[in-house]
Amino acid sequence: MRRTVAIVLIALGVFCLALAPMMRTWMATALMKTPMDYYSQPVVTGQADYFDIEDVEQVEDATVEAHLTIRADVASSSDDVVVWDQFTWIKDADTDFGISSTSRRAGHDRVTGEAVDCCDGMIDDESVVQSGQAWKFPFFTEKRDYEFFESTIQEVAPMRFDGVETIEGVEAYRFVQEIEPTVIDEQTVPRDVAGLDGEGDVTGDVEFSITRTYWIEPISGSPINVSEDQHRAVVVDDEEVLTMLSGELRYTPETIDASIENTEQARQFLPLLRTTLPIVALVAGVGLIGVAVVLLVTGRTGREQG
Repeated sequence: MRRTVAIVLIALGVFCLALAPMMRTWMATALMKTPMDYYSQPVVTGQADYFDIEDVEQVEDATVEAHLTIRADVASSSDDVVVWDQFTWIKDADTDFGISSTSRRAGHDRVTGEAVDCCDGMIDDESVVQSGQAWKFPFFTEKRDYEFFESTIQEVAPMRFDGVETIEGVEAYRFVQEIEPTVIDEQTVPRDVAGLDGEGDVTGDVEFSITRTYWIEPISGSPINVSEDQHRAVVVDDEEVLTMLSGELRYTPETIDASIENTEQARQFLPLLRTTLPIVALVAGVGLIGVAVVLLVTGRTGREQG
């Protein structure tokens, strides 16, 4: 009887020892991927100055909203790469005036979040090769700097680790990206609108700068809060003559709540599958085999004494 029980315990112990690495690798990896059917509509808002091109006037301290729609293109995605399409609409919340709109498409690795050159990646209908972190960070984000793609200047720039915060009870890693004034376009405006002497139009450079802050939930690698303090202006002869958009926008409380909710599954199950359950299975496996050995040894000793 002891021998039978010992054999069963050894079998269970071996099963637990085999299950431990499987949970950490295969099972955890199956969950550690961005969903193929991802869909999100975050909203960022704040006070900003902008130029109303219809009324040809500068608007100051307006309540501005940016509405984003991010949708996964399931048909173009694969087991390793998910393709996202993003449309952003910025408007004056009080007058409904449309300040600007942009679109973006890119594929990114479902585990690391790094952009992948595929699937007709583009920005505002122009083909653009994108690299670095696209929208999100890797699962189990580390406390280090990452290269993050800045879609306005269409270049990769560092996003540095800046500390740890707690947002509504959830630990978040804060990352900051700073883009110095960069020429992104040209703009022709009437000289009187630009506050310049003379008649006719003047053409200046459009300069863009931004300080972007992401609060990343580290297990899922997803942002649960975002702040973008940007400045876009027309510059003529090194002098800023027109503010196109300037202000800080950040996630609304509703968007923060929804973003935290989207990370809940990863926060609950991934640590269990990667750490807790494998350790439990490993300890159980060693313990079961240890008990089996004791049963076999004591059983044999008993027979020899008898």
